[in-house]
Amino acid sequence: MPTDKPEEDSTAAALDANRALWDEWAAIHAQSDWYNLDAVRAGADKLRAYEKVEVGDVTGLRLLHLQCQIGADSVSWARHGAYVTGVDFSPVAVQIATDLAESLDVSAEFVCSDVLTLPENLTGTWDIVYASRGILGWISDLDRWAQVASHFLRPGGTLYLTDMHPIARAVDDTANTLQLGRPYWARTEPLRIEVRGSYADPSAHVDSTSKYLWTHSTGDLITAIAQAGFQIEFFHEFPWLDRSLPSLTQVSPREFVPPNGIELPLYFSLRARKV
Repeated sequence: MPTDKPEEDSTAAALDANRALWDEWAAIHAQSDWYNLDAVRAGADKLRAYEKVEVGDVTGLRLLHLQCQIGADSVSWARHGAYVTGVDFSPVAVQIATDLAESLDVSAEFVCSDVLTLPENLTGTWDIVYASRGILGWISDLDRWAQVASHFLRPGGTLYLTDMHPIARAVDDTANTLQLGRPYWARTEPLRIEVRGSYADPSAHVDSTSKYLWTHSTGDLITAIAQAGFQIEFFHEFPWLDRSLPSLTQVSPREFVPPNGIELPLYFSLRARKV
């Protein structure tokens, strides 16, 4: 009887490639103006005003930050009074985040793990599970991701997610005019995208040549969270993206909008409570 599992093997290979890329990116990002860790060390708050309002007061609460990367947002939540545990699958990113938190003496610790296998590597319950900015495309199994978030939340705990809108992920990010260029609906296999530098530093040298991203529709996202045992409290849509695309117009340091008054949801926030 055949024992090969080509889909699982393909996913594992894609995740290995992504991890190698994020190891390179983490080192680049730690030195980049985009993340500006020197400013974080000097007291800068990397959280956006809307997410602080929507998450609410975190003083004394336990916050689990999924896909935390180099820890700038984790440190910011700790400075707002949370006891933070950050998770990332890149050992380089986790080490940078750990060093940052230790240098600032804040209540943040970090675990190296793929989020989808986190229950094998972490125990406990948290008041808030938080994830933000650029995470959805790297998740191979959205249903499992939502189940993991639920697993680590206490009853009544809050899941908060803010990221690029699934519609924005379908926009061609190389075209000078606003047009669709990538799938919107979910695919079994990830999209392979050529890598040149990093979004934080396009001129940086990286040895990795590819990244692999999974598509998830808005319906996929909302359904996965609802079926994982959450009551969705809101799903807010925003008309801006937080990074530059050739087809967008910059209206503030981290807000880029479609030209000519075109209305399109490019970012979102979602809050749900574990039932």
